[in-house]
Amino acid sequence: MRASGGAQQARITGGIYAGTSDWLWTGPQFAFRLDPPSIKPVYLELEFTIPDELMADAKGPGTLIARVNEVEAMRHSFDKPGPQLVSAQVPAEALRHLPVEVSVSTDLHFEADGKTKSLIFVSIGLKPYEQTAAFGKAQLEVAQTAYQEVLKQRDLKFPIERQKELMRLFHELPIWESLTFHGVRIIKNPLDLWMLQQIAWEVKPDYIVETGTWQGGSALWWAQTLDGAGLENSRVLTVDIQNLTAAASKQALWRKYVTFSLGSSTDPKIVAATLERVKGKRVIVNLDSDHSMPHVLEELKMYAPMVSKGSYILVEDTHLDGVPTHPEQGPGPMAAVRQFLKEGGSNDFEQDFSREALVMTSYPGGWLRRK
Repeated sequence: MRASGGAQQARITGGIYAGTSDWLWTGPQFAFRLDPPSIKPVYLELEFTIPDELMADAKGPGTLIARVNEVEAMRHSFDKPGPQLVSAQVPAEALRHLPVEVSVSTDLHFEADGKTKSLIFVSIGLKPYEQTAAFGKAQLEVAQTAYQEVLKQRDLKFPIERQKELMRLFHELPIWESLTFHGVRIIKNPLDLWMLQQIAWEVKPDYIVETGTWQGGSALWWAQTLDGAGLENSRVLTVDIQNLTAAASKQALWRKYVTFSLGSSTDPKIVAATLERVKGKRVIVNLDSDHSMPHVLEELKMYAPMVSKGSYILVEDTHLDGVPTHPEQGPGPMAAVRQFLKEGGSNDFEQDFSREALVMTSYPGGWLRRK
């Protein structure tokens, strides 16, 4: 059993039977005491399982009612066994007294082991909407819709379903496990690398800023691109939360062109230092670190000001939640791009669909050109 949503702890105040560290049996009524987050509005989220025994003799659907400080916050109907994850906004008046008492009741129960049982409880949490499963589901749907729009904008006269099929197939190829550049692992779509070097040749950047270094293969590739274009005074600035660049950093290309920073790509100190260094220069930014929507959206807001006119901020792996190839990850880069443009990013950036002419790209809708 766990409390979901930050560092809060759920204190059981009644109606819970012994179980495991991951789940607990409940009675028809059970309760917890919780500390809500300071961010408003607050949502109550419950994760539980409807056991087969509960529905075996039921004459109709069951109802779950959750109250926060005796104010009804959730009413949920169920009619079949299986896992449930539900959330609802908590009325403001229910949060006037802290900590809050969350009481849950169900109208179905069964007898077993001399006890009156109802649900298999997994977790409970009070959290901002952006941290709820409902938000994640909604944003994943948004990302998939945005991807469909991207495919239409490409205007490739190639069936959309075939395009999606190719992207899934390409992503599943085992070649990803053995791709290297100068002997260093790299996880990049080779077709994208071709398009990226075209952009570098056209922009002739003074700096390429990369978030997500991993083993350094892509930073080496950018260094080779700069070297081949005769941009000997240009540099690659790359950042990651871990340093796995031991092999890459021994190479001459790395020593000449690459500067590595250890830390989060959204660390204000790292961002400020990078911004100061690239100010007034021609800059390309490539985002390829944490692929969760909140992180990518924060990166977009922090790094977009660095991008020079006519250059790009490149958002990688928008196919993960767009196609989606990894729906289990929830909203990611595609949802972040859509939100960024919606919140005003479209005033300065436009999606350059001409960069998707090779169809199989890990940047669908993520080639953002500064106007």
